[in-house]
Amino acid sequence: MTLEAANEIFRTNNHLCRFSNDGRFLAFAFQGNLVIKNTGTFDTFLSFPFVDIIEYIEWSPDSEYILCATFKKAIIQVFSICYPDWRCKLTEGSVGLEQVTWAPDSRHIITTGDFNIQISIWSLESRSVTYIQNIKSSFSKVLNFSGDGKRLALVLNNGESNVALYKTKNWKISRKLICERLKSIDGISWSPNSDLLCIWSSDVIDSKLLIFSTASESLVGSYVPDEETKDCEYTKNEFSRKLKGINRVKWITGGQLLAVVGHGELIVLLNYLTWKPLLSLYHDPIIRENNYRTKVYKECVMQVKDSNKQPSLHNRHIMEEVNARPISLPVVKRDLISGNSLPEIDILEFSACGRYLATRHQSYPTTLWIWNILSDTIDYLILQNMITSVLWNPTGTSLLAFTETSNIFEWSPDSAACVPTPKRISVADARWHPHGKIAVLCGYNKAVIYFGQSCD
Repeated sequence: MTLEAANEIFRTNNHLCRFSNDGRFLAFAFQGNLVIKNTGTFDTFLSFPFVDIIEYIEWSPDSEYILCATFKKAIIQVFSICYPDWRCKLTEGSVGLEQVTWAPDSRHIITTGDFNIQISIWSLESRSVTYIQNIKSSFSKVLNFSGDGKRLALVLNNGESNVALYKTKNWKISRKLICERLKSIDGISWSPNSDLLCIWSSDVIDSKLLIFSTASESLVGSYVPDEETKDCEYTKNEFSRKLKGINRVKWITGGQLLAVVGHGELIVLLNYLTWKPLLSLYHDPIIRENNYRTKVYKECVMQVKDSNKQPSLHNRHIMEEVNARPISLPVVKRDLISGNSLPEIDILEFSACGRYLATRHQSYPTTLWIWNILSDTIDYLILQNMITSVLWNPTGTSLLAFTETSNIFEWSPDSAACVPTPKRISVADARWHPHGKIAVLCGYNKAVIYFGQSCD
């Protein structure tokens, strides 16, 4: 993909810029102001003042409303695109504000209090509030909506942990799942079609994944790493490796595969019919001598002369394909990894088509693995700085990688390139327009609008 920068660079609060879901608008926050731009011309369409420094923004699913929040003061304000004079202010008070999001119907707002004390469901139409308590306080992702928006799954703790399913049309509990076979409940995840719910325990010694069907309201499958990893039809290494616990899971876009990540360097892809492993993806620190089906792109620095009358040298970053083997991947010292936890796979993103999987392991923070699930090949991006995030094009197979530097790294199935950012601003993340033709590159307090033609 070749990108051309728009002229405008605008100030933001810590990456706070979002496209509306219908693609018509771009919202960004700077200090206490919310600005809405038209994506056709990028002229300012609306501007709203907020009561404090804006810490969070989110569009409603139908793109008619946008909320702003300050977590320090536990205040939320909602603005309407169709009726700019309309206002709504929500205050959590002593409960505090840990998280806020829209319900799928775009007419309710869900907030969680500090330490997950309770969940508040605010109705914009009836101006009423519904409360749900006894939430498991140690659970990281509290709110889990099904893809069709009809159900909300919550992990409750009434002496013992269980999963409660709520209907979003009336916020009444419809089913409670008692997970006696799990030592603890450490994560849940809906399938893309909302028919299946995965529930797992992360304990390294006694990890287990259960799959419940909302159609039959019954347990339809299970996966135990120690028992099943050895049955993989294929592993990308010479000998079978076992998954160590279950750290996280990720559904492929179409729902036919479920990626299960352990606490080590292994990913297992499960078949959604048999719940048996199909592939085992191992993050080998060495690209070995006989591994010539892979492509390796490495960031290199060239010294280029300026074309003025008094030429001087400046550095130009490029991506070079490396054909030599073996290659040892750069390793980071453990004390440089944040926190006291063991290094793990912290980037796990499927492409929109589901054919490619991009991953990064904390032990090799400058390397990106791009797995081709169908052709059984891997592309590597070996960069000079730590990868902060990656982002797939929502309509194609191109990928952007960021290192919080003034260079962007673009990958497609045929090539990889390094593109300098406009005015050399450092970029750590980006937001794609829903149609995949425009992206906003985000620095800490700056953002840039990019236009380009996808190489897909």
